[in-house]
Amino acid sequence: MTTAPATAPGIPADYYRQIFEVEERHWWYRGMRTISAALLGERLTRPGQRLFDAGCGTGGFLRWALDRGSFAASAGVDIGSAAIELARTRLPDADLRTAPLHALPFGDAAFELVVSNDVLQHVPEDEVDESLAELRRVLAPGGTLLLRTNGARRLRRERADWRAYDRATLVGALERAGFAVERATYVNALLSLYGAARGHSPRAPSESQDGIPRREPSRLVGAVGGGVLAAEARWLARPGRALPYGHTLFAVASPA
Repeated sequence: MTTAPATAPGIPADYYRQIFEVEERHWWYRGMRTISAALLGERLTRPGQRLFDAGCGTGGFLRWALDRGSFAASAGVDIGSAAIELARTRLPDADLRTAPLHALPFGDAAFELVVSNDVLQHVPEDEVDESLAELRRVLAPGGTLLLRTNGARRLRRERADWRAYDRATLVGALERAGFAVERATYVNALLSLYGAARGHSPRAPSESQDGIPRREPSRLVGAVGGGVLAAEARWLARPGRALPYGHTLFAVASPA
């Protein structure tokens, strides 16, 4: 019997603990959830759905979604057992398991709403198609997939288990897996332009650098950052709208 790793490979030992401590209150996480709500619309609060978070981490998104909607059941997986242990403190009633995306421990058509946040960019290159096919397998007919990953104007790979997707590459991968993509949009546009002007862009995490905030931002930074993402959410709440640039990329898809 193989023991699941406590953390994903190539990240600091305190990675999940750091996420657990900031993801419910930090402006970036809050802004991403606001954008998720805008893209999903009423599908987030449709009663009686079964919700699955593929790569749930420490459970922040699942907790937020369950507090907003009326779900019949909820489940999540993560590759790191330490993440699942932390998630269980937030989600005592959810079905949480340690598993990779390419081997999900659930039956066919088990969920009406599937989300996956900032996971696909870390999936080894030779497991991407299989992992997306697994997300398609567990999604019920008429269900919805909301996927968030790193974004770039052109596909950028730094190693076999990290990449930043351009829109066309992400859409193509989802379509190969049997999805019909309703919308694919960059987000975090203005902040990404500011970062790019300063020479900053998403990079593969390492044991010394992972991008997780280690301290609380100032009120001004939180207000500006959160306000920018909230404005993008308001824009994207209208069906069919998209942003042309950003270091974050969302897709909304359903079974083809």
